[in-house]
Amino acid sequence: MAIQVSKKAARRFLLAKSGLNDYGALDSNMATALRQLECVQLDPVAIIERNHHLVFFNRLEKYNRAELERQLWEGLAFEYFANAACLLPMDDYPIFKGRRKTSQREWASKRHLYKDVERMIRQALADQGALPSKAFASNKKVVGAWDHPTHATTKETSHVLRMLFEAGAIQVCGRQGSERHFALSEDVIPASCQQEAEVISDKEADRRLVHKYLRAYRLIDDSDPRFGWQRMAAKERKAWVNGFISDGTLIPVDIEGATGRYTVLQEDVEQLLAYEASNESGNSTVSFLPPLDNLLWRRTRLEDLFDFTYRWEIYMPQHKRRYGPYALPILLDDQLIGRADPFFDREKGRFSIHVHKEPSRKWSKTRTEQVERGAKRLGKRLGAADVRVTVGKG
Repeated sequence: MAIQVSKKAARRFLLAKSGLNDYGALDSNMATALRQLECVQLDPVAIIERNHHLVFFNRLEKYNRAELERQLWEGLAFEYFANAACLLPMDDYPIFKGRRKTSQREWASKRHLYKDVERMIRQALADQGALPSKAFASNKKVVGAWDHPTHATTKETSHVLRMLFEAGAIQVCGRQGSERHFALSEDVIPASCQQEAEVISDKEADRRLVHKYLRAYRLIDDSDPRFGWQRMAAKERKAWVNGFISDGTLIPVDIEGATGRYTVLQEDVEQLLAYEASNESGNSTVSFLPPLDNLLWRRTRLEDLFDFTYRWEIYMPQHKRRYGPYALPILLDDQLIGRADPFFDREKGRFSIHVHKEPSRKWSKTRTEQVERGAKRLGKRLGAADVRVTVGKG
Protein backbone atom coordinates (compact mmCIF):
# COMPACT_ATOMS: atom_id res chain seq x y z
CA MET A 1 0.00 0.00 0.00
CA ALA A 2 1.35 3.41 -0.98
CA ILE A 3 1.98 6.17 1.53
CA GLN A 4 0.64 9.62 0.64
CA VAL A 5 2.56 12.85 1.04
CA SER A 6 2.54 16.38 -0.35
CA LYS A 7 5.11 17.84 -2.70
CA LYS A 8 6.30 20.04 0.16
CA ALA A 9 7.03 17.03 2.35
CA ALA A 10 8.78 15.27 -0.54
CA ARG A 11 10.95 18.32 -1.24
CA ARG A 12 11.97 18.74 2.40
CA PHE A 13 12.76 15.05 2.70
CA LEU A 14 15.04 15.25 -0.35
CA LEU A 15 16.76 18.35 1.00
CA ALA A 16 17.32 16.61 4.33
CA LYS A 17 18.91 13.62 2.62
CA SER A 18 20.95 15.96 0.41
CA GLY A 19 22.21 18.01 3.35
CA LEU A 20 20.85 21.26 1.92
CA ASN A 21 19.30 24.40 3.42
CA ASP A 22 19.33 23.28 7.05
CA TYR A 23 16.84 20.46 6.51
CA GLY A 24 19.52 17.91 7.17
CA ALA A 25 23.18 18.31 7.97
CA LEU A 26 25.87 16.07 6.58
CA ASP A 27 28.78 15.11 8.78
CA SER A 28 31.39 17.86 8.89
CA ASN A 29 34.03 15.32 7.88
CA MET A 30 34.25 15.36 4.10
CA ALA A 31 34.88 11.61 3.77
CA THR A 32 31.77 10.83 5.83
CA ALA A 33 29.74 13.40 3.92
CA LEU A 34 30.78 11.73 0.67
CA ARG A 35 29.51 8.39 1.99
CA GLN A 36 26.23 10.02 2.99
CA LEU A 37 25.78 11.48 -0.51
CA GLU A 38 27.07 8.20 -2.04
CA CYS A 39 29.04 10.12 -4.70
CA VAL A 40 29.66 13.58 -6.12
CA GLN A 41 29.84 14.37 -9.81
CA LEU A 42 33.14 15.67 -11.15
CA ASP A 43 33.38 18.30 -13.87
CA PRO A 44 36.33 20.39 -15.11
CA VAL A 45 34.31 23.54 -15.94
CA ALA A 46 35.41 26.28 -13.53
CA ILE A 47 33.63 29.50 -14.54
CA ILE A 48 33.40 30.26 -10.83
CA GLU A 49 34.55 26.91 -9.37
CA ARG A 50 34.32 23.24 -10.29
CA ASN A 51 31.07 21.42 -9.65
CA HIS A 52 32.45 19.00 -7.04
CA HIS A 53 33.78 21.82 -4.88
CA LEU A 54 30.53 23.79 -5.12
CA VAL A 55 28.56 20.71 -4.01
CA PHE A 56 30.56 20.61 -0.79
CA PHE A 57 30.62 24.40 -0.34
CA ASN A 58 26.81 24.29 -0.12
CA ARG A 59 26.84 21.55 2.49
CA LEU A 60 29.97 21.83 4.64
CA GLU A 61 30.73 25.09 6.40
CA LYS A 62 34.45 24.43 6.73
CA TYR A 63 35.12 22.57 3.49
CA ASN A 64 38.30 23.40 1.61
CA ARG A 65 39.39 22.20 -1.82
CA ALA A 66 42.52 20.48 -0.57
CA GLU A 67 40.40 18.01 1.41
CA LEU A 68 38.90 16.50 -1.74
CA GLU A 69 42.34 16.15 -3.31
CA ARG A 70 43.58 14.50 -0.11
CA GLN A 71 40.88 11.83 -0.40
CA LEU A 72 42.37 10.74 -3.72
CA TRP A 73 46.03 11.02 -2.79
CA GLU A 74 45.55 9.00 0.40
CA GLY A 75 43.46 6.29 -1.25
CA LEU A 76 40.26 7.11 0.64
CA ALA A 77 38.27 7.71 -2.54
CA PHE A 78 38.42 6.83 -6.21
CA GLU A 79 36.97 8.11 -9.46
CA TYR A 80 34.65 6.17 -11.73
CA PHE A 81 31.34 6.35 -13.57
CA ALA A 82 28.21 6.34 -11.39
CA ASN A 83 25.72 9.05 -12.29
CA ALA A 84 28.51 10.21 -14.60
CA ALA A 85 32.20 10.71 -13.76
CA CYS A 86 32.09 10.80 -9.96
CA LEU A 87 34.15 10.79 -6.80
CA LEU A 88 33.26 7.71 -4.73
CA PRO A 89 34.26 6.26 -1.35
CA MET A 90 37.00 3.67 -1.80
CA ASP A 91 34.87 1.01 -0.08
CA ASP A 92 32.66 1.01 -3.19
CA TYR A 93 35.44 -0.05 -5.56
CA PRO A 94 34.41 -3.76 -5.64
CA ILE A 95 30.79 -3.12 -6.62
CA PHE A 96 31.81 -1.46 -9.89
CA LYS A 97 33.24 -4.77 -11.07
CA GLY A 98 30.45 -5.25 -13.62
CA ARG A 99 30.87 -1.74 -14.99
CA ARG A 100 34.59 -2.30 -15.45
CA LYS A 101 33.96 -5.62 -17.21
CA THR A 102 31.48 -3.95 -19.55
CA SER A 103 34.08 -1.34 -20.46
CA GLN A 104 36.68 -4.04 -21.06
CA ARG A 105 34.36 -5.78 -23.51
CA GLU A 106 33.58 -2.51 -25.30
CA TRP A 107 37.28 -1.69 -25.75
CA ALA A 108 38.31 -5.27 -26.66
CA SER A 109 37.91 -4.88 -30.43
CA LYS A 110 40.01 -1.68 -30.53
CA ARG A 111 42.60 -2.27 -27.87
CA HIS A 112 45.11 -3.92 -30.22
CA LEU A 113 45.29 -0.66 -32.21
CA TYR A 114 46.99 1.02 -29.27
CA LYS A 115 49.09 -1.81 -27.87
CA ASP A 116 52.39 0.11 -28.18
CA VAL A 117 51.01 3.21 -26.43
CA GLU A 118 49.39 1.06 -23.75
CA ARG A 119 52.68 -0.73 -23.14
CA MET A 120 54.50 2.61 -22.86
CA ILE A 121 51.99 4.02 -20.35
CA ARG A 122 51.98 0.88 -18.21
CA GLN A 123 55.77 0.72 -18.16
CA ALA A 124 56.13 4.39 -17.22
CA LEU A 125 53.67 4.02 -14.33
CA ALA A 126 55.34 0.81 -13.17
CA ASP A 127 58.81 2.42 -13.24
CA GLN A 128 57.99 5.91 -11.94
CA GLY A 129 54.77 5.58 -10.00
CA ALA A 130 51.99 8.16 -10.27
CA LEU A 131 52.34 10.59 -13.17
CA PRO A 132 50.29 13.56 -14.40
CA SER A 133 48.45 13.19 -17.68
CA LYS A 134 50.76 15.77 -19.28
CA ALA A 135 53.65 13.31 -18.81
CA PHE A 136 52.23 11.33 -21.72
CA ALA A 137 52.76 13.57 -24.71
CA SER A 138 51.71 12.61 -28.23
CA ASN A 139 51.61 14.30 -31.60
CA LYS A 140 49.33 11.67 -33.07
CA LYS A 141 45.60 12.43 -33.11
CA VAL A 142 42.80 9.89 -33.03
CA VAL A 143 39.01 10.01 -32.93
CA GLY A 144 38.19 10.30 -29.22
CA ALA A 145 34.97 9.98 -27.25
CA TRP A 146 33.93 13.60 -27.85
CA ASP A 147 35.12 13.88 -31.44
CA HIS A 148 33.06 13.80 -34.59
CA PRO A 149 33.67 10.42 -36.31
CA THR A 150 35.39 12.17 -39.20
CA HIS A 151 37.57 14.51 -37.12
CA ALA A 152 40.50 13.13 -35.13
CA THR A 153 41.33 15.78 -32.53
CA THR A 154 42.18 13.73 -29.41
CA LYS A 155 45.77 12.96 -28.48
CA GLU A 156 46.43 9.26 -28.82
CA THR A 157 47.89 9.08 -25.31
CA SER A 158 44.81 10.80 -23.84
CA HIS A 159 42.60 8.31 -25.65
CA VAL A 160 44.54 5.34 -24.30
CA LEU A 161 44.56 6.78 -20.77
CA ARG A 162 40.77 6.93 -20.99
CA MET A 163 40.62 3.36 -22.28
CA LEU A 164 42.80 2.04 -19.46
CA PHE A 165 40.90 4.04 -16.86
CA GLU A 166 37.48 2.82 -18.01
CA ALA A 167 38.74 -0.78 -18.15
CA GLY A 168 40.04 -0.47 -14.59
CA ALA A 169 43.74 -0.92 -15.37
CA ILE A 170 44.71 2.52 -14.07
CA GLN A 171 43.23 4.96 -11.56
CA VAL A 172 43.06 8.70 -11.06
CA CYS A 173 45.08 8.83 -7.85
CA GLY A 174 45.21 12.59 -7.46
CA ARG A 175 44.21 15.98 -8.82
CA GLN A 176 45.93 19.33 -8.87
CA GLY A 177 43.39 21.75 -10.26
CA SER A 178 42.31 20.29 -13.58
CA GLU A 179 45.38 18.09 -13.90
CA ARG A 180 44.76 14.40 -13.19
CA HIS A 181 47.47 12.08 -11.94
CA PHE A 182 47.34 8.41 -12.91
CA ALA A 183 48.72 5.24 -11.33
CA LEU A 184 48.38 1.50 -11.89
CA SER A 185 45.32 0.16 -10.10
CA GLU A 186 47.32 -2.47 -8.23
CA ASP A 187 49.51 0.29 -6.78
CA VAL A 188 46.77 2.49 -5.33
CA ILE A 189 43.65 0.39 -4.71
CA PRO A 190 43.93 -1.07 -1.18
CA ALA A 191 44.63 -4.80 -1.12
CA SER A 192 41.38 -5.49 0.75
CA CYS A 193 39.33 -3.79 -1.99
CA GLN A 194 41.22 -5.61 -4.73
CA GLN A 195 40.64 -8.92 -2.99
CA GLU A 196 36.92 -8.25 -2.52
CA ALA A 197 36.61 -7.24 -6.18
CA GLU A 198 38.17 -10.57 -7.14
CA VAL A 199 35.84 -12.75 -5.10
CA ILE A 200 32.53 -10.89 -5.40
CA SER A 201 30.25 -12.26 -8.11
CA ASP A 202 29.13 -10.04 -10.95
CA LYS A 203 25.53 -10.54 -9.86
CA GLU A 204 26.21 -9.47 -6.28
CA ALA A 205 28.27 -6.47 -7.41
CA ASP A 206 25.46 -5.31 -9.68
CA ARG A 207 22.89 -5.81 -6.90
CA ARG A 208 24.90 -3.72 -4.46
CA LEU A 209 25.39 -1.04 -7.09
CA VAL A 210 21.62 -0.80 -7.57
CA HIS A 211 21.23 -0.38 -3.80
CA LYS A 212 23.83 2.39 -3.85
CA TYR A 213 21.81 4.15 -6.56
CA LEU A 214 18.66 3.88 -4.40
CA ARG A 215 20.45 5.49 -1.45
CA ALA A 216 21.80 8.28 -3.67
CA TYR A 217 18.37 9.21 -5.09
CA ARG A 218 16.09 8.38 -2.11
CA LEU A 219 12.88 9.13 -4.04
CA ILE A 220 13.12 6.74 -6.95
CA ASP A 221 11.23 6.50 -10.22
CA ASP A 222 11.82 3.50 -12.45
CA SER A 223 11.63 5.55 -15.65
CA ASP A 224 15.10 6.98 -14.95
CA PRO A 225 17.38 5.74 -17.78
CA ARG A 226 20.30 5.86 -15.33
CA PHE A 227 18.54 3.55 -12.87
CA GLY A 228 21.05 1.44 -10.97
CA TRP A 229 23.90 3.17 -12.83
CA GLN A 230 23.82 0.26 -15.25
CA ARG A 231 22.46 -0.16 -18.74
CA MET A 232 18.94 -1.50 -18.45
CA ALA A 233 15.90 -1.68 -20.64
CA ALA A 234 12.69 -0.20 -19.23
CA LYS A 235 11.41 -3.72 -18.57
CA GLU A 236 14.47 -4.51 -16.43
CA ARG A 237 14.13 -1.31 -14.42
CA LYS A 238 10.50 -2.05 -13.63
CA ALA A 239 11.39 -5.63 -12.68
CA TRP A 240 13.99 -4.39 -10.20
CA VAL A 241 11.56 -1.92 -8.62
CA ASN A 242 8.69 -4.40 -8.49
CA GLY A 243 11.01 -6.93 -6.87
CA PHE A 244 12.08 -4.39 -4.26
CA ILE A 245 8.43 -3.54 -3.56
CA SER A 246 7.62 -7.23 -3.15
CA ASP A 247 10.43 -7.83 -0.64
CA GLY A 248 9.74 -4.61 1.27
CA THR A 249 12.94 -2.77 0.32
CA LEU A 250 10.94 -0.05 -1.45
CA ILE A 251 7.57 1.41 -0.49
CA PRO A 252 5.33 3.10 -3.12
CA VAL A 253 4.71 6.81 -2.57
CA ASP A 254 1.80 8.85 -3.92
CA ILE A 255 2.87 12.48 -4.05
CA GLU A 256 -0.04 14.89 -4.29
CA GLY A 257 0.00 16.69 -7.64
CA ALA A 258 2.98 14.75 -8.98
CA THR A 259 2.80 12.78 -12.22
CA GLY A 260 5.65 10.33 -11.64
CA ARG A 261 5.57 6.89 -10.03
CA TYR A 262 7.79 7.09 -6.96
CA THR A 263 9.09 4.73 -4.32
CA VAL A 264 11.11 5.31 -1.16
CA LEU A 265 13.43 3.07 0.83
CA GLN A 266 11.62 1.38 3.69
CA GLU A 267 14.25 2.77 6.08
CA ASP A 268 13.28 6.32 5.03
CA VAL A 269 9.49 6.01 5.39
CA GLU A 270 9.38 7.32 8.95
CA GLN A 271 11.40 10.42 8.08
CA LEU A 272 9.31 11.16 4.99
CA LEU A 273 6.06 10.83 6.96
CA ALA A 274 7.50 13.07 9.68
CA TYR A 275 7.87 15.87 7.14
CA GLU A 276 4.29 15.26 6.01
CA ALA A 277 3.04 15.61 9.60
CA SER A 278 5.24 18.59 10.44
CA ASN A 279 3.81 22.11 10.70
CA GLU A 280 7.25 23.63 10.87
CA SER A 281 7.58 26.88 8.96
CA GLY A 282 10.28 27.35 6.37
CA ASN A 283 13.68 28.97 6.74
CA SER A 284 15.59 31.72 4.98
CA THR A 285 18.60 29.64 3.91
CA VAL A 286 19.75 30.25 0.34
CA SER A 287 21.91 27.94 -1.78
CA PHE A 288 23.15 28.45 -5.32
CA LEU A 289 23.26 24.97 -6.82
CA PRO A 290 25.91 24.04 -9.40
CA PRO A 291 24.55 22.53 -12.64
CA LEU A 292 25.53 18.97 -11.69
CA ASP A 293 24.49 19.06 -8.04
CA ASN A 294 23.11 15.76 -6.72
CA LEU A 295 19.66 17.31 -6.23
CA LEU A 296 19.50 18.23 -9.93
CA TRP A 297 20.48 14.86 -11.40
CA ARG A 298 16.94 13.76 -12.21
CA ARG A 299 15.52 16.71 -14.12
CA THR A 300 12.02 15.24 -14.59
CA ARG A 301 11.77 14.73 -10.81
CA LEU A 302 12.88 18.33 -10.37
CA GLU A 303 10.05 19.50 -12.60
CA ASP A 304 7.56 17.20 -10.92
CA LEU A 305 8.33 18.06 -7.28
CA PHE A 306 9.84 21.55 -7.46
CA ASP A 307 7.82 22.84 -10.44
CA PHE A 308 11.09 24.10 -11.90
CA THR A 309 12.59 23.41 -15.32
CA TYR A 310 16.36 23.58 -15.53
CA ARG A 311 18.66 23.15 -18.48
CA TRP A 312 22.41 23.63 -18.38
CA GLU A 313 23.08 25.75 -21.45
CA ILE A 314 26.86 25.74 -21.54
CA TYR A 315 26.99 23.56 -24.67
CA MET A 316 24.27 25.48 -26.51
CA PRO A 317 25.17 28.15 -29.09
CA GLN A 318 25.11 31.54 -27.38
CA HIS A 319 22.24 32.86 -29.49
CA LYS A 320 20.01 29.99 -28.29
CA ARG A 321 20.63 30.48 -24.57
CA ARG A 322 18.03 32.02 -22.28
CA TYR A 323 20.56 32.47 -19.50
CA GLY A 324 24.33 32.39 -19.10
CA PRO A 325 26.55 29.33 -19.63
CA TYR A 326 26.70 28.48 -15.91
CA ALA A 327 23.29 29.47 -14.55
CA LEU A 328 22.85 28.32 -10.94
CA PRO A 329 19.36 27.38 -9.68
CA ILE A 330 18.56 29.39 -6.55
CA LEU A 331 17.23 27.31 -3.66
CA LEU A 332 15.48 29.33 -0.95
CA ASP A 333 14.00 27.25 1.86
CA ASP A 334 12.46 24.30 -0.04
CA GLN A 335 11.74 26.10 -3.31
CA LEU A 336 13.70 26.83 -6.46
CA ILE A 337 12.90 30.47 -7.06
CA GLY A 338 15.16 31.56 -9.90
CA ARG A 339 18.56 31.34 -11.53
CA ALA A 340 21.79 33.23 -11.09
CA ASP A 341 24.38 33.98 -13.77
CA PRO A 342 27.77 34.20 -12.04
CA PHE A 343 31.14 35.45 -13.21
CA PHE A 344 34.38 35.44 -11.24
CA ASP A 345 37.18 37.76 -12.33
CA ARG A 346 39.95 36.08 -10.38
CA GLU A 347 42.55 38.63 -11.42
CA LYS A 348 40.59 41.47 -9.88
CA GLY A 349 39.06 39.36 -7.11
CA ARG A 350 35.60 40.43 -8.27
CA PHE A 351 32.60 38.12 -8.13
CA SER A 352 29.54 39.29 -10.07
CA ILE A 353 26.19 37.57 -10.05
CA HIS A 354 22.99 38.49 -11.87
CA VAL A 355 19.75 37.04 -10.51
CA HIS A 356 16.87 36.02 -12.78
CA LYS A 357 13.58 35.69 -10.91
CA GLU A 358 11.43 32.68 -11.76
CA PRO A 359 8.25 34.29 -13.17
CA SER A 360 5.93 31.86 -11.34
CA ARG A 361 7.41 32.70 -7.90
CA LYS A 362 6.49 35.62 -5.70
CA TRP A 363 9.41 37.88 -4.90
CA SER A 364 9.11 40.24 -1.95
CA LYS A 365 11.65 42.78 -0.81
CA THR A 366 12.62 40.40 2.00
CA ARG A 367 13.14 37.52 -0.41
CA THR A 368 15.31 39.69 -2.65
CA GLU A 369 17.44 40.72 0.31
CA GLN A 370 17.82 37.08 1.39
CA VAL A 371 19.07 36.12 -2.06
CA GLU A 372 21.45 39.08 -2.18
CA ARG A 373 22.95 38.09 1.18
CA GLY A 374 23.28 34.50 -0.02
CA ALA A 375 25.07 35.65 -3.18
CA LYS A 376 27.51 37.72 -1.13
CA ARG A 377 28.25 34.74 1.11
CA LEU A 378 28.96 32.61 -1.96
CA GLY A 379 31.32 35.23 -3.37
CA LYS A 380 33.23 35.47 -0.10
CA ARG A 381 33.39 31.69 0.12
CA LEU A 382 35.00 31.60 -3.31
CA GLY A 383 37.62 34.06 -2.12
CA ALA A 384 36.34 37.22 -3.82
CA ALA A 385 37.26 40.57 -2.28
CA ASP A 386 34.55 42.42 -4.20
CA VAL A 387 31.05 40.94 -4.60
CA ARG A 388 28.45 42.60 -6.82
CA VAL A 389 24.83 41.45 -7.05
CA THR A 390 22.18 42.62 -9.50
CA VAL A 391 18.59 41.40 -9.55
CA GLY A 392 16.57 41.34 -12.75
CA LYS A 393 12.81 41.28 -13.17
CA GLY A 394 12.50 37.74 -14.49
